[in-house]
Amino acid sequence: MPSTANTSVVLDADGQPSGFLELVDEFRTIKQETTEDGIAVITLARPDKLNAFDERMIRELRTVVWKANFDDRIRLLVITGEGRAFCAGRDIAGLDYENNLKTAQYRAYVRANHELFDDIEAIEKPVIAAINGICAGGGVEMAIACDFRMASRNASFLLPENQLGVIPASGACSRMIQMIGIGRLKEMIIAVESIDAHTSHAWGLVNRVFEPEALMPETMAFARKLLGKAPQAMGMAKHIINMCQNVDTETGRLLERLGQSVLIRTEDNKEGMTSFLGKRAPHFRGV
Repeated sequence: MPSTANTSVVLDADGQPSGFLELVDEFRTIKQETTEDGIAVITLARPDKLNAFDERMIRELRTVVWKANFDDRIRLLVITGEGRAFCAGRDIAGLDYENNLKTAQYRAYVRANHELFDDIEAIEKPVIAAINGICAGGGVEMAIACDFRMASRNASFLLPENQLGVIPASGACSRMIQMIGIGRLKEMIIAVESIDAHTSHAWGLVNRVFEPEALMPETMAFARKLLGKAPQAMGMAKHIINMCQNVDTETGRLLERLGQSVLIRTEDNKEGMTSFLGKRAPHFRGV
C-alpha cells in the first residue's frame, strides 16, 4: 500500500486510510522482550522523537496487545520508553492528513488512537507503565490506560494540547477526572501546568516513585508479585473496577456478583481455598 509523501498515514488502493487493526509482522518503533516467567516488556523506541507515537507505533502496540490476549506465556505487560522520555504523545509531524479530514471523518479516524488505549485498559492481564522521563499529551493518556504507573523521580507530566488550540481527547478528560479530581485535572488541561513525579504521586496519578536507576528493577519486582496472583481474578477485577467508575452503586454491586459467580467456579478458586486451609502458597494456573 502506498504512503503519502508528507505523513505517516498508510492509504489503501482507493486512497483511503487503512485500518489500524491491521497487525504488523515487524517492529520498527517498539521493542519487545518477554522474560522466562512471562513478563512482556515493551519499550517505545523512537528516542529522537521523545517516543512520540505515529501510525506505525499505534499499529505495533496494538499488535503486541492483541496477540498478548491469546498468548498464555504472557502473564503481564510492562510499557516503558527508550532514552529520556516515556512518550511525548502524538507525533505532530504526522498530523497533516487527519487534521484536514472532514469533522465526522476525523472522529472516525482518530478513534483508532482511543482504541489503542482501550486495548490496554481491556486486556485481562495487568499492564504497568514504567514512566522513565517526559510524559506528555497522548503519553499521559497511554499511561493512565495502564493499571499501574511507576515513575522515575525525573518524570514529568504535561497535557499541552491547549497551547495548540485543542484539548487532550484520547482519555485524559474522561479517565483522569476520577483519578485526580476535577480541580487538578483543570489545572493540567486548562492551565497547562506541568507536574513533577512527587506531585503526581501526591495527586494519585502514579502509584510509586523511584530513583531513575531503580525504576525498572522495582517495576519488575512489583510485576513478579502480581505473577503470584490468580490470573482470571485479576482480569475480572480490571473489568469490574473500570466499569464501576461509570455506573451507579446498585449496578456496581450487580457486576461484582456476576464476576464472582464466574470466578467461584474456577480451578484457581479451588486452589486458593485449598492452599489457604493448608497454610501454603497457592499455585494458580489461570483456569
